[in-house]
Amino acid sequence: MNFLRDELGCIGPEAHHPSDSYPLVISVQYRRRDLAVEVILLLAYAGEAYVATRLSFGGGSNPREQEVSSHTAHTAYAMRRALDRQAEALRDALRDV
Repeated sequence: MNFLRDELGCIGPEAHHPSDSYPLVISVQYRRRDLAVEVILLLAYAGEAYVATRLSFGGGSNPREQEVSSHTAHTAYAMRRALDRQAEALRDALRDV
């Protein structure tokens, strides 16, 4: 997701890890005045895990939000593949914004 910083001028990544209890939610955010992207990793009971990417744009008092993509990911390899797919889906979504 570094293209958000390198190509679009976003600040980030900012990591957020609110607690150590299950389900474990870790998010990474990239921000710009009119754009915010959040990538979330959720680790839950029984090995359930997924990665999701959300996009907020428009800024101001009425931002528009959309989930770009989400994938179940039970292994580190699957998480990496999910992130690669979501980065491509995010690039496509940003072309339409």
